[in-house]
Amino acid sequence: MSPKPIDQFPPGSRVKIVALNAGCAARSKLLSLGLIPGTEVVIKNTGCGPFKLKVRETDLILGQGLAQKILAYGSETAKN
Repeated sequence: MSPKPIDQFPPGSRVKIVALNAGCAARSKLLSLGLIPGTEVVIKNTGCGPFKLKVRETDLILGQGLAQKILAYGSETAKN
């Protein structure tokens, strides 16, 4: 099974980031937001408009373009 962009997981999914498929500037921005390979995040909302996720104890909102650059494996469906 290969990793897929986090915008392809349904809301409520808990995923583990495995790679950032981004250029230098976008990669730097994602890393500064705590989106580091090995980190688990919870997908809050997908679809049109902003992409919402929770990393550690922080809710983040990303544009769809940045969300598509984050590759992850699904782990399980989150309870909250």
